[in-house]
Amino acid sequence: MKTILHITEAFGGGIQTALCSYARSSKDDPVTHILLARLRPTDDTGMAIHSLFSDVKTVQGGLFTFYLAARDAVKELQPDVIHLHSSFAGFLGRFLPKGNAKMVYTPHCYSFERQDISPLMQQVYKRLESLELSRIDVIAGCSVRECELALRLGASRAIHLNNYANLSEDSSGSNVVTPQKSSPKQRPPFQLVVVGRVSAQKDPQFLLDTMKSLQAFPEHEQISITWLGGGNTESEDALKQAGVNVTGMIPHSQLMQTLENADLYLHTAAWEGMPLTLLEASRMQVPMILRIIGATETLGFPYLAQTPQNMAEHIVTFCREPDNPNYQAALSEINHDFSEEKQRAALLSIYGA
Repeated sequence: MKTILHITEAFGGGIQTALCSYARSSKDDPVTHILLARLRPTDDTGMAIHSLFSDVKTVQGGLFTFYLAARDAVKELQPDVIHLHSSFAGFLGRFLPKGNAKMVYTPHCYSFERQDISPLMQQVYKRLESLELSRIDVIAGCSVRECELALRLGASRAIHLNNYANLSEDSSGSNVVTPQKSSPKQRPPFQLVVVGRVSAQKDPQFLLDTMKSLQAFPEHEQISITWLGGGNTESEDALKQAGVNVTGMIPHSQLMQTLENADLYLHTAAWEGMPLTLLEASRMQVPMILRIIGATETLGFPYLAQTPQNMAEHIVTFCREPDNPNYQAALSEINHDFSEEKQRAALLSIYGA
């Protein structure tokens, strides 16, 4: 039995979902998962983590306090594998007393991929990611691009640890949705959704520009757009003024129910690791249009948009033929490539179990 110590400085949103999926997909294998997480006021820690991890340790305070807690945990537990998650933990973890443990790092989107910082800061983050990289045995990238970036930085080994969407349980362990989509709606209005925090990363301006491009087509009157999430007040107001229904931050179960009832999912983010909402929409068989970014360009997905104009054109095409079987065929490919079985196989390879 191998002991896996997961260390994360950020435990809200997609990282929490990903870590829970790792524990769930390998629950019948000879590994035991222990979690050390720094809790921040904005982190939603509603998932039933205590039923998935054999032990959960939480830390409050600054990064130095977090580092000391991680060091003590490693010394006490002497794990077989130290799995670091996200940039801060990935950096601090390189100075932990490693011992005989294998050290694994999943960036969950490299910080230097951010588009809301200067080129100078991107280079600074890239240099920090290269520092003491030789102490990392495996980069477990959540996308093919993340693995490619790791090797460019000088990583000795990179394995694609795919995310997958589990729709059987919500954060409390209750059933959420059944991934069976009824036949696509034949008549407008079509319900379009965007999911995520209203922030620079999710790029609400890209959606606003898409809506402007839509004005050139009569089909713009056939759609209703909802942004499932909240965040920056100024951006929220701009979306609302353009006619977007902004829900604000809502419980995950409510978000999933709304997403399941949507006709089309739009992914507008400017940068991502491998967005779980994309995989959740695909599992629900909701047709999708995805912006071309590093995480999506390697998917081989046919409905990709480079610009707001491209996304508007894809939306119009959908409105004209929503029952085109190619939409469901494309989703089937995504679901095959990002399955629980593939994640389990990757974990066992990474952990050496």
